[in-house]
Amino acid sequence: MRLLGALLATASLALAQVVDDLSFGHKQPISPNTFSIPGWSILGEGHVPQILSDKVVMTPPAGGNKRGALWSEKKNTLSEWTADFEFRAGGQDRAGGNIQLWYVRDGASKVSTGSLYTTSKFEGLAIVVDTLGGVQKIRGFLNDGNTDYKSHHTVESLAFGHCDYSYRNLGRPSRLQVKYGAGGLSVTVDGDQCFSTPKVSLPADYTFGITAASSDPPDSFEIFKFAVSQTAATGGAQQQYTGSQQPITYTGGQNEAHVAASASQFGDLHNRIQALSKSVDSLSTDVQMTRQVQSEILQLLRSSNLQGAIDSKLNNMDKLVGEIHRDIKSADHKGQYDKLSQQIQLTHEGITEHVPGKLREYVQSHTPRIGFIAFSFMGFQSCCLAVLLWQKWRKSTMPKKFL
Repeated sequence: MRLLGALLATASLALAQVVDDLSFGHKQPISPNTFSIPGWSILGEGHVPQILSDKVVMTPPAGGNKRGALWSEKKNTLSEWTADFEFRAGGQDRAGGNIQLWYVRDGASKVSTGSLYTTSKFEGLAIVVDTLGGVQKIRGFLNDGNTDYKSHHTVESLAFGHCDYSYRNLGRPSRLQVKYGAGGLSVTVDGDQCFSTPKVSLPADYTFGITAASSDPPDSFEIFKFAVSQTAATGGAQQQYTGSQQPITYTGGQNEAHVAASASQFGDLHNRIQALSKSVDSLSTDVQMTRQVQSEILQLLRSSNLQGAIDSKLNNMDKLVGEIHRDIKSADHKGQYDKLSQQIQLTHEGITEHVPGKLREYVQSHTPRIGFIAFSFMGFQSCCLAVLLWQKWRKSTMPKKFL
């Protein structure tokens, strides 16, 4: 099957012709310089997309909450076209971000660096590659300018087609192809069908663009190629848009993939409602059991006359408190106060009467006698006199020297 797909792709490339003004990366290098791509506008928020020889780094691998955008400066004039888009995404396990392929009216001014979730009323097609509920997906969205995607509460419900695709950390570019023609719109990834619908009509004169946004921790998105081809119509003549601008139309609504997704969502909702109903029934049973237990407790209280016993105890306690209050209020405490004051005075007098005598006895018992002091003084003077006489005697008996 893959060999057959490769042969068919080769055959289609033989009939296709790349529109250089709407493409880049189909020739190497991507740009003759590192600051611009011929025919494309480069926009960014917090980061300017980096142009290398073989790729464009839309969001960097380090530093989250960055945005990058590329918009074709020329509008599409083909009524049937094929867009080949090669990109690569890398990041941590919990990294986040998204990349969008746009075909919209006035994309550079209406969408700019925004994503599907931050753009209001655009007109055209958006192919979104991101992660939804932990599942990596590719989804298609259409808007005729009446739906405000930025303020919509469930943007994921507006997808007309989707498929699961693990795009992060593949180590190689992912190849996304969007083909539009008389048979409708089809999207394939790596040669496998993602989704398709014959019920969408897109006008020409819209603009191709690519936007990417990263969260924190970030996904790093790299673009290797974006090529728009004009395919040969039946009979060999090329079909180009020559009329006036036509609004985007919906000719049937959603495709089978979206219907299947809706059926799955309704089935999940039905299961949740059933689970909720069971929970409500269980809660109702618990409430009834609680009421029954409460009734039994009330009956037990009434039968045991517990309330009467509690009332009797409270009355007795109230009477006791009243008696204590009356005793305190009616009793004469003046005599007791006089006795207390008298006792305090006697204690004070006892202290003041005995303390001086005790202090005098203590001083007398610890004071030295006068005779001892006089004897000591006289002994000291006698010693001093003896020392003085000895010095004079020694001085008089020493030999004298005469010069």
